[in-house]
This record gives sequence, structure tokens and C-alpha cells, in this order.
Amino acid sequence: MARKHLEKARETNAVLRTCRTCRGPIGGEAGSPPELLGKAGPDRLECPQCVSEREVEELGPLVLPAPTKRELVAVLVSAPDDPWWEDRVLHAKLYPAKDRRV
Repeated sequence: MARKHLEKARETNAVLRTCRTCRGPIGGEAGSPPELLGKAGPDRLECPQCVSEREVEELGPLVLPAPTKRELVAVLVSAPDDPWWEDRVLHAKLYPAKDRRV
């Protein structure tokens, strides 16, 4: 029963969010242990396969572009149109770029 519940939840999540690299399910290959049992954080952008390929090639994590000053001011007035807004703000905090020009 619990496995069916997990599978249904993952199917729903797969429709909402896909891997930004391969466009597959964010949790990984359907039915695989990482896909069913692994915890996908809300800021996850890639499936486990793409993450491991990045690590092998020593590319570092996939990072979304930091919000511009204009976007940061606009968000004070209205909700942003970007569905990845929260992730962009989080990535800007986690991966600050030195001498970033905005």
C-alpha cells in the first residue's frame, strides 16, 4: 500500500517538475530505489543520473541565475511570474558569485 502511495506521489511530481538537463523525472528512473525512496528537496533541479554525471565530469552543481536588482524590487510589489523564483533566490544565497554584476 505504501509503495503504491509513493508511486502515485512520484507520478504527480514528475508531471509538475522535470530534470532541467534530460527532461526526465526529477526523482530518477521510474521504479528505481532512488526514485521511490530518495528524498528530493524542493530545490532539486536534476535527476540522480544527471547529478552523478556532473560529479564524474567535475562540473559542479547546476545553479539557476541570480535574481537581478530589478526583479528583487518588482517582487516587493507583486508575485513573480517565474515558477523557479524561490530556487533562484536560494541558489543566489547558496552559491554567491564574486563580483557579480547585475
